[in-house]
Amino acid sequence: MAETPPIGREFTITRLYDAPRELVWKAWTDPEHVSRWFGPRGFTTPRSAVTMDVRTGGSFELKMVADDDGKEYPAGGTFLEVEEPARLVWRDRDVDLTVTVTFTDVGGRTEMTCHVVGKTGGAQAYDGWSTMFDKLSDFLDSSPDTRR
Repeated sequence: MAETPPIGREFTITRLYDAPRELVWKAWTDPEHVSRWFGPRGFTTPRSAVTMDVRTGGSFELKMVADDDGKEYPAGGTFLEVEEPARLVWRDRDVDLTVTVTFTDVGGRTEMTCHVVGKTGGAQAYDGWSTMFDKLSDFLDSSPDTRR
């Protein structure tokens, strides 16, 4: 796992998941799956709050809810590039932020690299993204679709 700490206006996080690329892609693009892991530790994303039109020019909306106090954090963006199952690029609708996520098949496993550019939010945001990817790992490990 190679990670670059937040420096200036960008950071990169790379993870290797023991799951096929198609499943990791689906985890990012299917609202049923997104609702099971999206958001940093301590947040839940209700399925009813996730809408996605996964195509270049399409958009997504979701709402993360803090587990401790129920405060809601809406998020969303516009897809700039969608190359199934290899690459997603979107621009955040609320923050000057562009996110590029790539998915590389590594012999039945998936290397996911997330590159964030713009008003990243610094170390706190970096930590949030990192814990979100831990939740993605937990989701993929529990998925009946994961081939071992």
